[in-house]
Amino acid sequence: MPFVLESAAFLFPTSEARQCSCWHKTVSLLVLSFSHPHRARQGARQSCKLQRKPSSVRLRPNYLDNGNNKMAIQQADKLLKKHKDLHCAKVLKAIGLQRTGKQEEAYTLAQEVAALEPTDDNSLQALTILYREMHRPELVTKLYEAAVKKVPNSEEYHSHLFMAYARVGEYKKMQQAGMALYKIVPKNPYYFWSVMSLIMQSISAQDENLSKTMFLPLAERMVEKMVKEDKIEAEAEVELYYMILERLEKYREALDVVRGKLGEKLTSELQSRENKCMAMYKKLCRWPECNALSRRLLLKNSDDWQFYITYFDSVFQLIDESWTPPLEEEHSLEGEVHYSIEQAVKFIEDRITEESKSSRPLRGPYLAKLELIRRLRHRGCNDEHKLGDPEELMFQYFRKFGDKPCCFTDLKVFVDLLPASQYTKFISQLLEVIPLSATAESEIALPDDIKALQQHLCVVQLSRLLGIYHAMDKKQKLTVVQELMLRYRHGLEFGKSCLKTELQFSDYYCLLAVHLLLDLWLEEGEETAVWQCLTLLEEGLSHSPSNAQFKLLLIRIYCRLALMQNTYSTTPSGG
Repeated sequence: MPFVLESAAFLFPTSEARQCSCWHKTVSLLVLSFSHPHRARQGARQSCKLQRKPSSVRLRPNYLDNGNNKMAIQQADKLLKKHKDLHCAKVLKAIGLQRTGKQEEAYTLAQEVAALEPTDDNSLQALTILYREMHRPELVTKLYEAAVKKVPNSEEYHSHLFMAYARVGEYKKMQQAGMALYKIVPKNPYYFWSVMSLIMQSISAQDENLSKTMFLPLAERMVEKMVKEDKIEAEAEVELYYMILERLEKYREALDVVRGKLGEKLTSELQSRENKCMAMYKKLCRWPECNALSRRLLLKNSDDWQFYITYFDSVFQLIDESWTPPLEEEHSLEGEVHYSIEQAVKFIEDRITEESKSSRPLRGPYLAKLELIRRLRHRGCNDEHKLGDPEELMFQYFRKFGDKPCCFTDLKVFVDLLPASQYTKFISQLLEVIPLSATAESEIALPDDIKALQQHLCVVQLSRLLGIYHAMDKKQKLTVVQELMLRYRHGLEFGKSCLKTELQFSDYYCLLAVHLLLDLWLEEGEETAVWQCLTLLEEGLSHSPSNAQFKLLLIRIYCRLALMQNTYSTTPSGG
């Protein structure tokens, strides 16, 4: 489902909204596009007043805020002795009862108030809080349905009702509530709440045909009406229109919307308009436009990986189709098109040349070169030699970016370009350029700073990936485990100032050591290895309490041990 629930404050600026979750970013933008005419009212937990002629009696539920629920109940009882019909006090007492475990009493008291169909804001908000804590959101809908009947022109209560329906997924009723609200206060966001409700009905409909023949076409007509009347005001409204057309597979119309006047409103995200155009060009198989647009965007930002992928996809599609540019017209709507391997090679080389002039090193052009080599090799082309030797290119990439944690994840995608016979040589070549120094306490050369540690970690991870450790015998693996743990403990020196929520720089040494021991246990049946795993993981967790990988591995091992124990206990003694 492409719609997620987010912070409620983004959906409604009313007090009710702050108690509930909201829609996808599109709807958040939609509602933020206008200012609600009401002042945000104070919540029931801030004050509950009873106006009288001489003065006002006020119940201050600070006890509920502070968790002193028993005192809150006592104070509510005192007030109810003087004012038996004070609805808000009854509900606040019910909240106190709910929080002290007396759910049935709380529910009974709340229903007494709800049966009277209150319309004062404090009682309604207090009941909403109570029902939320009871996990009974369906009761909130009944509450506001009654309030809306009594006060039919209340914008506030209609918006509360819409949100109550949103909580329980009553999309049809949401649509009706949105339109009722729009009739009372003809504001664009209310109209588009109804449109969004139609989209949600289409998503939740079990019959896909019904979705595409009724809900989405109706939503499309509703938006088109606003477009014809020139009433589209906000970016989210354009996003919604685009979403509908995309779901209806009207890609050409969606492209026209994005490229047209309405597309000018798509400004909240960087390159939002271009990304949507690119998506539609792909759907329509308009590869010249795909190529020209991705090329143009890479000229602006040569570090955007998604556009390299689109650029390569489009180039090879055009080659396969034997596409040639028109003689007298422009190549495409988006400008110049590259349609040959030679052009692609030159384009990537130019990006690397430009990168060398940049003050900030960019990884994209170097990785794009490796990606092009891989694609040429997979296609059986003989042009890959023009780009250089993959092993040398990866070595130079490591020298430039090896101190970054992302270096391993960048290079692991391209290790299949290396011949298996060159794995050990490649790893040795990388180790030679890492600044390590031996200490008096240890014969093993250790890094002097975090950058060197990151470089060495990258090489160790690549060694694991290339299967160098897997080829070792048991004794060699145990020696590597000892070395990795020594490096792990040495690396803790660089993370002394780390917070408990931060990971230690050397955590991956410990993880790799544990995985080697797990190999010994699972592949060779070495039982002592699993207990050593647990020891090392607990040690790692003591230094990095937030390391999820340590925790997951511990859970995995404990679960496996429990299953084995259960197997042993159920095996007959003679088995």
